[in-house]
Amino acid sequence: MKPITNALISVYDKKNLERFARGLLEERINIISTGGTAKILERAGIATTKVEDVTNFPEILDGRVKTLNPKIHGGILAVRGNKKHIEMLESLKIPQVDLVVVNLYPFEEIREKSCGDEDQIIEGIDIGGSTLIRAAAKNFRDVIVVVDPDDYREILSRIKQKRIDFSFRKELAKKAFQHTCYYDGAISDYFLNCKNGIDHFQTNQGINSDSILLHLKKIKQLKYGENPHQKANVYVNLRHNTAPTILENQIQGGEISFNNLLDIETASRCANELKEKCCVIVKHNNPCGAAIGESPLQVFLHAKACDPISFFGGVVAFNYEIGEELAEMLTTYFLEVIIAPSIDSRAANIFQKKKNLKVFSHEAFSGNTSLDLDIRRVSGLFLAQEPDSSTSGKVLFHPDKDMKSVTSKSPSMQQIKDANFAWHVAKFVKSNAVVLCKNQKTIGIGAGQMSRIDATRIAIQKAIQNKFDLNDAVVASDAFFPFKDNIEEIAKSGASCIIQPGGSIKDDEVITAAEEYGLSMILTKVRHFRH
Repeated sequence: MKPITNALISVYDKKNLERFARGLLEERINIISTGGTAKILERAGIATTKVEDVTNFPEILDGRVKTLNPKIHGGILAVRGNKKHIEMLESLKIPQVDLVVVNLYPFEEIREKSCGDEDQIIEGIDIGGSTLIRAAAKNFRDVIVVVDPDDYREILSRIKQKRIDFSFRKELAKKAFQHTCYYDGAISDYFLNCKNGIDHFQTNQGINSDSILLHLKKIKQLKYGENPHQKANVYVNLRHNTAPTILENQIQGGEISFNNLLDIETASRCANELKEKCCVIVKHNNPCGAAIGESPLQVFLHAKACDPISFFGGVVAFNYEIGEELAEMLTTYFLEVIIAPSIDSRAANIFQKKKNLKVFSHEAFSGNTSLDLDIRRVSGLFLAQEPDSSTSGKVLFHPDKDMKSVTSKSPSMQQIKDANFAWHVAKFVKSNAVVLCKNQKTIGIGAGQMSRIDATRIAIQKAIQNKFDLNDAVVASDAFFPFKDNIEEIAKSGASCIIQPGGSIKDDEVITAAEEYGLSMILTKVRHFRH
């Protein structure tokens, strides 16, 4: 390992600093430091050489210029194997800097707290620190660059064991450039989204933003992705990550999988967007049963009854606390995941009977959803859209105002409740989607079909197979019915109310068919495709 003589330390985040600096001194490494960092170290009794003692030049311009000096950057950028470089350092009495420890002003935090004060925001742009990091990272073959206080322990350990090899240096350089890349992105984000003197910091991650800033950090390696041959990780967006993720809220069970996380998202959102007690069961990212009601136990049983075969091995989400009685019942079935906003202590003890059952106590819509966009990658492009969710702040369809029949027969009060619930569930079912509902519980779901008539027939057939009474049931379709054949199938089943967006060139034909069969039909003028 190349010898380390001098370390330059200039950090905003002082975490673990004293211990790290003492460790360097124990290895007889001289510490060169800037104003604020030097004061902290000296107060702790740690000897340092101040930057101005190296440069023979004071800090100027209210601290804007401290380390921007050839005697600092020459010592960092000199190639140790280049004889002319070393001779130049010696002739100018420039010390070699072998270790650079720097982290930057928290620009985003400064921006957020500034209340739009541009002078304060601009002062939050770190110039010297970024330059030091880039210089050290460029010369990583000869200089160790450290930007993360969490790396101090390993750095010290490797220095003591003389294990700072080439590959480790390069990894640290990669991390350093990622650090400055994101930092520059955060600054660019400010300039892109500050218009007419107004900083749109709180809203600039929305669909009207000119740029979307992500800082994704890997927090977990998954066993595999959708299939065993696909590698997969979990990342968190460090931008505005203010609350524990679902991973921190697993109270028992085996390792969570890629597919588990997808199913949990669908089930949890479907359940938690409703105020009434709701249970949603998801299999292969489609709801296979959902119900709302008063009794925690009955709500679950009604949801399960919709498709007792598909329910096996599913993900079950509740928007209410799981108690002892419900936990006892849940453990009688094979389930993959259970998630609820809270689980009482007795229920948690009961779940321990099934060690492999994954159980989560997690509030939906946590503080980790600052980026309120649905982002997907397609052929090298990134598609971004507002979520099809009540959390987007837009009320697209208000049941109290918009539940109006376009047929002479109007839905009953119960059917209006069922239509509202069926319409909500349909939003979470893959297109083409058709959902049958009665007494605020799903009784048949047709999901992901290439034709809507097939989705309609599957939903009806499932309801018949499970011996549900379809008389006066409600049918929800995520998009318009293109032909009247769907209406004929629904009429034959006994269902008598339809809720759908409308918008087909054959709306008149479809409405006429509903009229002829004595059905009521509600047009929402809102579509819920889900691909």
